[in-house]
Formats: sequence, C-alpha cells, structure tokens
Amino acid sequence: MTARVGATVLALPPSALENRSIATLEDLASTREPDAVWVLGPSREPQAFARARSVFEAAVFHPPLETTGDGPLHRQPLEGDENEAIEEERDALELTVAPSLRAMDADRETVSSALARRSADADSPPLVCDDVTTTVRPTALAAELEGAKTLASVAPTGAVTTVLTGGEPAGYDALWHLEPDSGSVRAVDHDLIGALDPLDSASVSVRVRGVGPTVGYGKSRSIATLKLSPSGVSAVDTDDVTDFGLEAVSGIGPKTATQLAERGVTTRTDLLETSFETLTSLSGVGAERARTMHRHAQVLETGEARRLTDESLPGEHWSTPPLCLDIETDGLSPTILWQIGVYDPAADEYRAFVEREEPSDPGPVLEAFCDWLLGVHPNRALLTWNGWGFDYRHLGSFIAKHAPYYAEEWESIPKFDLYWWAAKNEHALLPGRTNELEVVADALGFDGAKTGLDGAQTAAAYQRFMRTGKPLEWERHEAYCEDDCRALWHVYERLQDAPRADGASADESTTAPATRDQATRDANRADSSQGGSDSSSAATATTETNETEQSGLSDF
Repeated sequence: MTARVGATVLALPPSALENRSIATLEDLASTREPDAVWVLGPSREPQAFARARSVFEAAVFHPPLETTGDGPLHRQPLEGDENEAIEEERDALELTVAPSLRAMDADRETVSSALARRSADADSPPLVCDDVTTTVRPTALAAELEGAKTLASVAPTGAVTTVLTGGEPAGYDALWHLEPDSGSVRAVDHDLIGALDPLDSASVSVRVRGVGPTVGYGKSRSIATLKLSPSGVSAVDTDDVTDFGLEAVSGIGPKTATQLAERGVTTRTDLLETSFETLTSLSGVGAERARTMHRHAQVLETGEARRLTDESLPGEHWSTPPLCLDIETDGLSPTILWQIGVYDPAADEYRAFVEREEPSDPGPVLEAFCDWLLGVHPNRALLTWNGWGFDYRHLGSFIAKHAPYYAEEWESIPKFDLYWWAAKNEHALLPGRTNELEVVADALGFDGAKTGLDGAQTAAAYQRFMRTGKPLEWERHEAYCEDDCRALWHVYERLQDAPRADGASADESTTAPATRDQATRDANRADSSQGGSDSSSAATATTETNETEQSGLSDF
C-alpha cells in the first residue's frame, strides 16, 4: 500500500456497519488501516457504535454520543502516520467534535472561546458536526445553511473554520461567508482550490465539507475516507462498502454472498478453499462465473495482477517502449486542453506542455507538443489509460481544429490503451477495488507524489483560472499529471511480470475467462433473477466508442 502522510479517518453511516458482515468490516479495516473511525450522526446509533468498536482497533467516535465532562466540544486526537515530515507537528492531527448544533447553542460562550483559541494557530483542527447541512429553496433560487446562525455566533471572524459533516455527501465542498451573530449569508464560494481566505475581517467564513453518502451509492453502502495532514483535510475519497469482503470479488453480490455465508464461506480465503463444484452448485453460478470468482479472489488476496491469456502487452516486443501520455482539460466535455504530460520510460524522463498564460487558446500547447513528438520522437507509439475513451479522442479533435497541419501525422501515430488491453480485451485481472488507474497503481505498489488532486479538481482549478485569472499551484498540478503517466508505466511493468495463463488450473483452462465487468453483469442478472438486485464494486461504466477503437475509464 502507498505510504501515507498524516492520518486517515473512515466516515461510516450506521447502516453500513449494521448491514455488513464482520468479515467485510474486518477487510475494510485491514485495507484502509484507519487511524480513527467516525460513525456518522446526527441520530444516536449505539448499536452501530458498538459494532465499530468491536471490529476496529483504531479509536471510534460517534458525535451524538460524545458526552465528555469538558463541555460541548470533544477533542479527538489522531495517531497519524509515522512520517518524519510531520513528527514535530503530531499534535495538530486532531478533530474537534460537537455532539450537535443544540449542544453548541446551549453553551455558545465555551464553544466560541475554544474555537477562537484554536483558530489562533494557522492550522486549526476541523470541527465535526453532523447537524450541519444545506437546503435549497427552489422558489427563491437560494441555498440555506442549516446551523448558520449557531456557527456565525461561535466561529471566529476573519478566519476560515472548516466543518466536516455527514449531513452533506462526500465531495461537497463550499465556503460560506456569514454575517456574525445573525448567520445571514453574504456569499458562497464553490470552486475551492489552493489557499482559502475569509471574505473580510468582519465576516465568519465556514468551509463545509461533506463525508456522507453520495449520489449513485446506496445509503447503506457509501463510505468516505478522509486524509488529514497538519494543514487540514487533504482529500475525501468515496467507496462502496461492497468494495470490501466477499462482495469485492467479481461475480459476487449480496445474494451470492448470502448463499456462501450459509455454507460457512465469509472471507476470500474461505472462497479460495471452496471447491469449484461447491461454487457451481450455488443458484445462478455457472462454471464461468465460478472460475472468475476464484481467479479474482486470488488477485485481491495477493495484490498481484494476473494475465489471463498469452497475448503480449501492447508494444511489449517493440524495440523502444511506448511513451506514456496523459492530458488535463477543463472538464469531461472540454473547451480547452491545457496540459499534456508525457513520460518516456526508455530515458526515464518526463515532459510537460502547459498553458499558463492564455486559457482561451489551446493552440500553443498543442503546437509545442506536436513539434516535440513529431520532431523528436516520430517513430514512437503512445500508451494511455482510457486513451480511446478520452485522451486520444480529445487530442485528435483539438489538433484538427487548432493545429490542422499536424492532423494527418497525428492520426498515423500508433496508439495503445492499457485498460482496453487488460479489461475490455479480457487479457488480465487487475487487483484494484475499481479499475481506475490510481486505484490499480496503488494496489500494485506505486508510490506517487501525493498531490491530493484528482481529475475533477484539476479541471475545476483551471475553470477558475479561466474565469478569474488567478494562477494555479502549477507545480502541484504538473506533479499530478506526471503521477498519472508514471503510474501507467508502473502498471504496465507489473503486468509484464504477472503470472501467465499457462499457470491456470485444469478447471480454468476449458472456457475463455470473463472480465470483471462482464462477471459483474452476469452476477447482477443472476441475483436479480432470485428476486432482488445485486451489485459489485468491480463494474465501472465505460465510454461507448466505435467497435474498432479502444475504450476505458475516465480519469475524472
């Protein structure tokens, strides 16, 4: 697993704890290795709290039950990672927990004093309160912040106070500027990248970050992982609880997991020790699905990819390896392509082409990239993760429009997509809980730059640059793109070294293997026919393209 900097906090809705097996929760604990577990409120859920305490070795807190004798706020220290860079600042790794807005209202003076005292430090601990949420009034076309009056009366003016809440979905991140005492909203900023400033010295500025269930996940399953450093929350990532335990295995959903549990199979180790005949005797499980279950369980347990065929990797036998390519745009339907990153594994060199001056014109970046590629490396192939689904498609479109004299040469360059080769062409099983590049690379031991960024954040940052002219943290965003390029080559090398198909058992050699996506669709259909819907973490929708092209997962 990639080394962490800071501390990790799991934010779990009570239903995710109550509706999942102990084995699934133990797998979650061993995979995420949290420094603390936050059982979300706002209602009191003592059974979920007790279940978490019985499974996780880390400290567990549940805000509605935080009734210490120290007033309405509770300090939750975070043990953090053994990292020399933060050793001297370990005391900064903590959360300030409030049981409820009502508890803060009952003793505003104490809360105000505590928050003011802590805000005197540049890196004050985030405040946890699950009551804080937002509502939208359609008739007024306005949003309201529940608890604004309370927060405005206790948070210091002229500073930014971060509030973490399970009342908003993970990914919600907005800076609310409030009038002191009254809580009237003066302004709301939604594009938050880089350092944040209060509106002015007289306003109360509250950054609200959600960690609750997200759209697209069942409320009983969505979980968030918070990554904290001494400077605050660096990232909030979201998983489905079915990414863990038996349901993380391709072909296994709730119905099949229940059937397995009835036979005493609750872990992936148990599954690997279960005979092929036993698996095929389960309702809705055929030979192909049983083989996939065994194979993928082994991949997840070992953390090693497995090649399912003897097909060579794209460009594997070429005299010079392909150049690893990644692009950054202003969104999934881009109006500008502003960064092109290329890693040359033969020379171990990285090259970035970035538009820092004129965001309305992608021409200079495209020209510089094409000049370099066609002038210096005219005979090299390109390699991407989701090239045909995103990078190649948009590069071709932008080159045709802004550098048409290079369009024909661009089309002639050999282009490969590693995701398509592995998953869509059914040549390998990948050890990530999803098939996103970052997840797969991390599972295969890639140790990146830890920028705390993702594709959506880089797009949002550049959108703001286009609107306001405020520069990005250019080095950080370039490091993010470089990480993707180097991660791609890391996965490529691990696949080169992965066990080959000739190591398959006799049972496995009789039928062509199914990919994770296909096995998931089979599992969903089979379990649905048993009277309920099934799901698996393995499936991720891919961009539809022409059948002669390759496709893959979006970077966003």
